[in-house]
Amino acid sequence: MTIACAVLAGGASQRMGRTKALIDVDGRAMADRVLDAARGLGIESLVIVGGDVDELQGLSAPVIEDLFPGEGPVGGVLSALDHFADSEPGVVPIESVLVLPCDLVDVTAEALWPLVEACAGDAHGRAWVAATDRLEPMCAIWAIEASAVVRRSFSGGERALHRVLGELPHTTVTIDAAALRNVNRPTDLWPIDQDRNPRS
Repeated sequence: MTIACAVLAGGASQRMGRTKALIDVDGRAMADRVLDAARGLGIESLVIVGGDVDELQGLSAPVIEDLFPGEGPVGGVLSALDHFADSEPGVVPIESVLVLPCDLVDVTAEALWPLVEACAGDAHGRAWVAATDRLEPMCAIWAIEASAVVRRSFSGGERALHRVLGELPHTTVTIDAAALRNVNRPTDLWPIDQDRNPRS
């Protein structure tokens, strides 16, 4: 199964106070750290969805428009599915899209590999979603064919990813919780700084 990756960067970052996708962690922008994990899975087709195109243009993947700005992650998922559904002639069509938020500071290809394995071994599923001690709908692989259901849910006013997933045949895949730790506030960065740059 040919998989692409979309990193969602369209949030307002109000609690952080600055654009999360660009925050430097160990010399790498957070969004690029997420993209690097996807590249480690062998994924070659990658985009960033949403955000200010001019502000984000220095990141390591092209930025595409969120077709539904301000409408939350369901709109971002739909934008990603629509983007990758339009394959160029002669190009192997994308069959599914790994969708991740831009603020997973510790995500790795190794941690995400179980999702890819589950997707590759299931020709009938429409979504494969990460789970720790709870469902993690912001980390999921969506089949391109799921776009009709996502669109119907979105048009009906649904803005919660977990409820959209509930309308699809989906598989939950256990992922290391540490890899899915996200950053919402400046204080969320402090443990990273302390662990990697301990004071003497």
